[in-house]
Amino acid sequence: MCSLLLRQVVRCCSSRLLVKMRCVSYVLGIETSCDDTAAAVLTGDGRVLSSIVSSQWELNAAWKGIVPALAARAHTDNLPHVINAAIEQSGLKSVHQLAAVAVTSGPGLAPCLDVGLQTARRICLENPDIAFLQINHLELEISRPEFPFVVLLVSGGHCCLVLARGLGDYELLGKTVDDSIGEAYDKVARMLEITSSNGQGIHGGKLIEDMARRGNDCAFPFTEPMMHRKDCDFSYSGIKTAMLREVTKLGGIDDKTKEDLCASFQRRAVDHLVTRTRRACLWSKERVGDSLSTLVVCGGVASNEYLRRRLQMVAETEGLVAVFPPAKYCTDNAVMVAYAGLERYAAGMRSNIETARYQPRWPLETLRPM
Repeated sequence: MCSLLLRQVVRCCSSRLLVKMRCVSYVLGIETSCDDTAAAVLTGDGRVLSSIVSSQWELNAAWKGIVPALAARAHTDNLPHVINAAIEQSGLKSVHQLAAVAVTSGPGLAPCLDVGLQTARRICLENPDIAFLQINHLELEISRPEFPFVVLLVSGGHCCLVLARGLGDYELLGKTVDDSIGEAYDKVARMLEITSSNGQGIHGGKLIEDMARRGNDCAFPFTEPMMHRKDCDFSYSGIKTAMLREVTKLGGIDDKTKEDLCASFQRRAVDHLVTRTRRACLWSKERVGDSLSTLVVCGGVASNEYLRRRLQMVAETEGLVAVFPPAKYCTDNAVMVAYAGLERYAAGMRSNIETARYQPRWPLETLRPM
């Protein structure tokens, strides 16, 4: 995240870390965990000098989804150009001016992660003075107000609740037992054959959100998942199956019915988030007491305006401040990778370049506290 993001949503970051980071010249962030090839350059105080993202919308559309091997090949072709463009846009003369390279190393698609990791390793091996930093994709999503705080991470690949006690010190409170909410949104969009009117690449979640605005969210009485379980875990396979049954039963569906289906699905999907998030806030208060003051909501699905309104109400009810990153930083980008690298560089942390490997499954709670 850039300094603008910090000013907007994190007004109480540790001044000690920021002072240290001002000693850093420049940090390059590299992101290839899924289907976006991204690179960004930040200064030591968190200013964004450049941010380049190359998407694979046409490739995904042709194959009706992400094919890891093809996505990795596209990363291999695109990443050198993306990095060069980020360096040029930043005003740097070459990579030799970098103090550190931060690269997403998991979780994500293995072939895609490998492209970014090997590129970052090569830069640092050819320039031994440049620090090498491996970044967890989940950690870089998290905006950082004053610790401790509760995090709800909602994306296409992840759905979890975390109590953040410190940088790298995370307790997992709940996670999805099957599908993530973002995956459910995308599959429902495909189920209803909803596409962008202008032919441009738009995620299924955004298409569902737009149609839901015009629909009746009580038209179809979908059941909120896992109401019998008094924990903080999530499940979206059931509501997805219920939607499939409804679509099959209805047969041909006009636009008005699609709008009602989208609104009804979205209401129940977010109801599930609300129930689990409220419980996670209560659990966290039992663990850390009155020092808990913030609920951070992040990840690609956090750009959904309906979701934001509902979770804002949860935070207010629990006496917390709700923090949402600007929508443009909710999806994959290298600015967040570079900023996470800045924090770790400032704390004196380095990754072992000789033993570096990607981790397609990298639980947030396994990170080392700083």
